[in-house]
Amino acid sequence: MAAPTQGQPDSSREFAPAPDTTERDTARAEELALAVAAKEGCMESFEQLVARLEGRLFAFLYQKTSDHHIAQDLLQSTFVTAYRKLHRYNPQYAFTTWIYTIASRLAINHFRRKRLFESEYADGVTDTTPRSELIASEKAEGVWSRARTLLPVSQFTALWHFYGEGRNLAETADVMNKSVGSVKVLLHRARRKLAEVLPTNDTH
Repeated sequence: MAAPTQGQPDSSREFAPAPDTTERDTARAEELALAVAAKEGCMESFEQLVARLEGRLFAFLYQKTSDHHIAQDLLQSTFVTAYRKLHRYNPQYAFTTWIYTIASRLAINHFRRKRLFESEYADGVTDTTPRSELIASEKAEGVWSRARTLLPVSQFTALWHFYGEGRNLAETADVMNKSVGSVKVLLHRARRKLAEVLPTNDTH
């Protein structure tokens, strides 16, 4: 077979796929710049991030929930949470990784509460532990205000991160800068205190 003449492309390489990393890297760089600007207070930059990411995030949440309305609610909660916590964003990491973590955590928390509620109240059986009281009453106005009044700050904080935010023990310990063992103690004491003062549910 004759070698290709000078200036003539080699047919074996002519149709090799071009690398697609450049476009992705450019998008990431743009999102990073917008995230940094938003962190510094630029609302327009945050709105641009919302416009760029809402479609992908909705698809991600819909895949997890299989429910259009739940996915839409979680999407809005994701952006609200991200905006409130922008000061915690570390630009050393991709903004998409950070916001997808928020979305995933909110979805997990949604189903965690749903499963706990269903398991504790299935077949009309009522579990009157402080956990069930908090879950069953989370929509009742003032329940967390009561807990805040009844409990020491450290116990309430542990309870809020674990139940209200849906964090696990390790995440709660990390946020509170405490050991997992200390968080377990705080949760145990908080539940015991609430068991003494919160009324039990009467389903009859």
